[in-house]
Amino acid sequence: MFSVGLPGTMIRSIQVVSEAFFRGALALARRIPSPLAARLGHGVGLLWYHVLRYRRGLVAENLAAAYGLSPRDGEIRRLSRANFIHYGHLFMEMLRLRKLAGDELERTVTFVGLENLDTALARGRGALILTAHLGNFDLQAMAVARRGYQVLIVSKPLRNKALERLWMDERASSGLRISLHRNALREIFRALAHGGVVGFVLDQHARTDAVWVTFFGRPAATLRSLAVIAQRTGAPVVPMFTWRLPDGTHVIEAQPAVETETAGDSDASALHNTARYSAVVEAAVRAHPEQWTWIHRRWKRPPAAAPRESGEQP
Repeated sequence: MFSVGLPGTMIRSIQVVSEAFFRGALALARRIPSPLAARLGHGVGLLWYHVLRYRRGLVAENLAAAYGLSPRDGEIRRLSRANFIHYGHLFMEMLRLRKLAGDELERTVTFVGLENLDTALARGRGALILTAHLGNFDLQAMAVARRGYQVLIVSKPLRNKALERLWMDERASSGLRISLHRNALREIFRALAHGGVVGFVLDQHARTDAVWVTFFGRPAATLRSLAVIAQRTGAPVVPMFTWRLPDGTHVIEAQPAVETETAGDSDASALHNTARYSAVVEAAVRAHPEQWTWIHRRWKRPPAAAPRESGEQP
């Protein structure tokens, strides 16, 4: 966002200054006691909801459509407000992520069902993690890596390369491996072959390599990559989700593996399994709706020729 009309030296100077600012913010945030950080996060969320109001209407519309209610319904208003409070807590937690997934890990995180991940890894083909932007999803990845699992995630590059280095350093501090390449298949296959764990976030609108499957009753463009890789490698798909408890701690739950099914040719099978993964994600979001990213434009109109579940109308 800094590149339009600015010389290269000025761009680099802005990036250096922004990196220094955020390094200072991260250092300061790590010194804040957890109870104070929680109060600050709550306040940031309320400020966003009541004053800034950025995408507040979109959150209400998405929730209303998902639950078949009016955006003005009292339950939708309650969920919308709670959702923005979640964003405030998430903001403060992201600033303190290295501390939460490091020194405070045992106090911060409770693992449930990790035996399901171990059972999947015992097959000798690595494991593919099906997850979503639910709760503090970055903390989940870092905490799993801190437990000793070999974790690889594929992340979108940032425009500001200085901030990108800073943020990737924060995430990698737990032993998490991050690929910023658009075509990361080679790294994914290598990680699986060595018994690693590869995370896939399957709850955002996919512009490419997408199929349209049902999500909260509406067609949603969803990456087919997870299904395709599971078919090609035989790696089990383990759903794993996290959510925040009222006391500020986090639960990370690994569920039993979703077995890959065959439904015709490879394309039909990818569509079929992606629909099954979408249903698993929806169930996790329904359990903790206030902690999902309703602020994202998840549902867009599908092209007439887009691959979709049987029975869906264009």
